[in-house]
Amino acid sequence: MGIWMSVSRPMTDTAMITMVAGLLGSTNAFAGWLIHLSIALFAVITFGALLGQFAQRLAPAVLLGVAYGAVWWFVGALWIMPANMGMPVFEWNDVSSSSLGAHLVFGLLAGLTFAAIAQAADKQRTGPAGG
Repeated sequence: MGIWMSVSRPMTDTAMITMVAGLLGSTNAFAGWLIHLSIALFAVITFGALLGQFAQRLAPAVLLGVAYGAVWWFVGALWIMPANMGMPVFEWNDVSSSSLGAHLVFGLLAGLTFAAIAQAADKQRTGPAGG
């Protein structure tokens, strides 16, 4: 998602990662990366803490992950980021629409990763024969 944000320029030739840096008053892409990675780490830890017990199998993990990504898109891309930048909140535009897919993919990957780790841990606990 960070790479996509580094190359995506939905408005006035400004990379989205630079817009993320604006959350802390910076225009530096490196600062944007640090902010983005911090938010992503917080989001993934929160996913595990809140939904981990329900996301240990593939189908629920995928559904919960995509829904979780949508929630982060709603809160982050439609509310916090535009509000912090003096832009209209909850507005469907090039920036918000282009980030929807990225947030859904983030949630999907978070759910898939969590399910894979949970299943690997379960196999390690039970052994190769399952018992």
